[in-house]
Amino acid sequence: MRKGMWLVFFAMLPCAAVAEEQSVVTRQERDAKIDQAFNALDTDKSGTLSRKEIEQNAPALLDSFERMDTNHDGVISRKEFKREILEVARKQLQFRENLARADKDKNGMLSREEAKALPNISAHFDEIDANHDGELTLKEISDYVRTHANQMHEKKPRTDP
Repeated sequence: MRKGMWLVFFAMLPCAAVAEEQSVVTRQERDAKIDQAFNALDTDKSGTLSRKEIEQNAPALLDSFERMDTNHDGVISRKEFKREILEVARKQLQFRENLARADKDKNGMLSREEAKALPNISAHFDEIDANHDGELTLKEISDYVRTHANQMHEKKPRTDP
């Protein structure tokens, strides 16, 4: 059940990014998907997301709880949630644009030379290059980022509220 709710969240993110990038998804459709994700996480139907709901249903967001709770009232409102989702989507879009600019030969992959335009990627090139072919695909970069984020989440000590 928890994975299902978290999947709703991730399924919705590309829609927000596409809406910003191509206007294919209308603002109403994007907002409806954000509301759907929020409602799936709001298991007690209080209209806000508590730390407990985030911990149980979207643990990867737990580290972002304080940042998302912009008014510091101890819960995430629908507005705060939407703001975070749109910011993440904006960053994803910006990252994809940076990758596209770095891909000088437009083959959909980054060579070691092309990766130099992106210092964070260049610094971890060999770790990211899972098949060791000297080229980074978007999947390799995404897999690395996801794995790295999961490792950071697992290593961070938890504090109970």
